[in-house]
Amino acid sequence: MKLPIINRLIKLPVSYITLSVSVLFLGGLFLLTSCDDEGTLIGENLQPQNDKFSVNYYDEFPVEVYTGLLDSLRADETVLAIAGEFIDPVFGTTKADFITQVRLSDSLVFSEEPVIDSLIVFLEVAGSYGDTNSIMEINIHELKKDVYPDSAYYSNLNQEGLYYEDVVGSANYNAYDTLIKIYMNNTFIEKIKANTSVLVKQDEFLQKFKGLYFTSDIQAGNGTLTNFNLLSLSTDMVLFFHYPSSDTLFYNYIFSISQSSARINMYSHDFSTADPAYSIGHLNDNIEDSVSYIQGLAGAFTKLKFPTLENWRDSLPIAINKAELVVNLSSDDPYSSEYTPPEYLDIKTRDEDGNFNTVYDLVLGREYFGGNLQEGIYIFNISDFVHKYLNEYYNDPTLYIFVNADYYRANRAVLCGYNHSGKVELKMTYIK
Repeated sequence: MKLPIINRLIKLPVSYITLSVSVLFLGGLFLLTSCDDEGTLIGENLQPQNDKFSVNYYDEFPVEVYTGLLDSLRADETVLAIAGEFIDPVFGTTKADFITQVRLSDSLVFSEEPVIDSLIVFLEVAGSYGDTNSIMEINIHELKKDVYPDSAYYSNLNQEGLYYEDVVGSANYNAYDTLIKIYMNNTFIEKIKANTSVLVKQDEFLQKFKGLYFTSDIQAGNGTLTNFNLLSLSTDMVLFFHYPSSDTLFYNYIFSISQSSARINMYSHDFSTADPAYSIGHLNDNIEDSVSYIQGLAGAFTKLKFPTLENWRDSLPIAINKAELVVNLSSDDPYSSEYTPPEYLDIKTRDEDGNFNTVYDLVLGREYFGGNLQEGIYIFNISDFVHKYLNEYYNDPTLYIFVNADYYRANRAVLCGYNHSGKVELKMTYIK
C-alpha cells in the first residue's frame, strides 16, 4: 500500500534531506556571489532603452476652491434623531427638529377605567455638539399630518400645517444628560383615555395619533444640538397607570419607537446671524476665497476643480500609483476648539442630474481612502478618481467635500483654499 505523500516525505533518510539542503544552500550562495553590485530589473536587458518605465512625482496642480450650499438632504429613517439650536460666530444659526411615530407594542385593553399616573417620553442621548454649558428646552407637539415609514422625506420638509401649535410635553436638559424624561401634559393624557378603542389595532391608533414633533430652544448659553438614539431600548413612551379597585398594583404600557416608525430629521441654517468679522464671505457664488467651509446637516460644502488635469490625458498611457489630496484646517478660525471639526470627511462627484455620488476610492474603505483628521490635516487617496477621469470615465474634474454622515452630524470646519499658506494640494505618483 502506498503511503500518503506526507508520510513518504517523513520516511526519507536523514542523509538524503541533509544533502538536498546543502545543495540548495551552495546554489544560492553561488548566485549571490555572482551578482554585480549594481542592481538590475528582471528582463531589463531584453527591453529597449527608450521603452523603459520611470516612476514620477508631480504636485503642482492648480486647484480652484469654492464654498457651496446644499438645499436639503434625505433625512428619513435614520437611527439618530437631532434636535436643538446653536449660534456659531462663523456659520450663524443652525436649528434642528425631528418627527417620530410612536406605535402600539401590543394591544392595550383596560379591565376597568384606569387611573393614569403619568405618560413619559424617554429619549436616550447619543451625543451633543455646540456650547455644552447651554440649557435647552425640548417641546413636543402632536402631528396633524400623516407620515409614512416607506416614504422619502428631506431635511427641508414643509412644516406648514404639519403639527398642532399646542405643546403637549416639555423638559429642560443640558449636554451632559444621558436620558431625557419628558412628561406629557394632562390634555394629551385625556386624549388617550378618551380613545381607548384605538389602542387595539395599529392602523386605528396611527390614524388617531399620527406622531410627535420635537423641537428644542435655547434657554441659556449659545445653544447645542443633541442626537437621540431613537432605536435604543431606552427610547419610548411609557404609560403608567393603576386601577381604582387596587391601590397596590401598578402597571405600565410601552408605546414603542422602532424600525417600523416613520422618523424624519429637519434642519435649517441662517448664515446672516454670524459675526461679520468671521462670517463666510463667498457662499454659493462661485467666487474663490483663501478659505472654504464645510458643515453638516445640509450646510456648506467645499467644491474643488482641477483645471489642468485634463491636459494629462495627452500623456496617456500612464499608471497612477497614488493620487493624494491634502487639505489643511485653517488657523483663521478662532472658534474651532468650541465647534470641533469633523473627524472624517467624504468626497463625492456630481452627475448630470445634480446628484452627489460617493467616489469609488471611499467605497474601497476608509483605511484605503483616508479622509480622517490627523494633526489638522485631511489626506484623501483619490487614485481611482484620477485614473477614471484621465481615461474619460468622468467628464468633469470636480470633487465635493462633505462632512461624513452629515444627515445627523452638525460638525463644521474652515479649510485652507489654494491661495492660502497651507494650500490644498493634489500630489500624484505615476509610472510613465
